[in-house]
Amino acid sequence: MLDERRRILNMLAEGKISASDADGLLAAMADTETPPPVTEVKPAASKSPKYLRVQVEEHDGDRSHVNIRIPLTLIRAGVRLTALLPAGLHDQINKALKESGVDFDISKVKRENLEELVEHLAELTVDVDGGNGDKVRIYCE
Repeated sequence: MLDERRRILNMLAEGKISASDADGLLAAMADTETPPPVTEVKPAASKSPKYLRVQVEEHDGDRSHVNIRIPLTLIRAGVRLTALLPAGLHDQINKALKESGVDFDISKVKRENLEELVEHLAELTVDVDGGNGDKVRIYCE
């Protein structure tokens, strides 16, 4: 069938038949052809974010704006490094974090959990509007 289509298109290109004649011949061929097999179309995979972005727009024009772009590869490397820390050091880090108001156990951070977190962060945007017009936006890109 492919050769016959090609012959029809070549005759059209050479001017031996008109466009309407070619259309009629191709339509007649389509009636006798079996439909092509249906292939499953998979949705495109969502793009993994590469950066964690923190932006602060301050209402007061005298102060500077904040625009931080942290590569997620840096965060992944930090998680890998925590596996190399001795257990005693984990306790010291956890204590220092808790004293700073962050109740977090660094020994429970696992690479698999980070990848799942990054996957969820791709869909997350945090927007905070301050009462005086300041705006904070945190998102992944």
